[in-house]
Amino acid sequence: MTRVFTTGQVARIFSVNINTVIKWFDEGKLKGFRLPRSNERRIYRESVVEFMREHEISTDLLRVFDEEISNRKRSRRATSRPPVSRRDVDLRTFPRKDTDLSAVLETDDGNQFDVTVGNLSMGGAFITGYPGDGKMVPTEFILRIDVGAIGRTLDGVCQLVHLRRSDDDTLSFGCRFTRVDPGALQSYIASV
Repeated sequence: MTRVFTTGQVARIFSVNINTVIKWFDEGKLKGFRLPRSNERRIYRESVVEFMREHEISTDLLRVFDEEISNRKRSRRATSRPPVSRRDVDLRTFPRKDTDLSAVLETDDGNQFDVTVGNLSMGGAFITGYPGDGKMVPTEFILRIDVGAIGRTLDGVCQLVHLRRSDDDTLSFGCRFTRVDPGALQSYIASV
């Protein structure tokens, strides 16, 4: 079941033009967020359901859409299953270390948010707990990680790679380091 829709998917659900969905989003009738740099809109499933109820539109449209997506996925899996599952092979350049570290994410405009670093590698980090309340997601930010194991904070500049909405309505995302002290980062990763 899709939890976040593109404007094209919502247009397909309602059988309307994509510009109509964009207008509804911009007017606040549909809630979601914009992707950084591209300014593409993503719309929360709950917002679509709420919109359907407010306008007395049958939620069967959403059920039909979900079934269509599910059937497409099933047919793709049946026809193009690779001999080795990609999940069995870690294709990352840098191995990840699972962590549970407190950190502060600071945006260009000086706003600071308490977040948690879920895993860490020489290439980047996975961050959870960013407030998903309609704010623009920063494409580049400073990440200050409290790593008591090396006796100081680890500061780095990060760039957003991917994001998703968590069950608690916060955003989680992966980022790559564009500037970081590699010696300090390597010391910490080696000590975990």
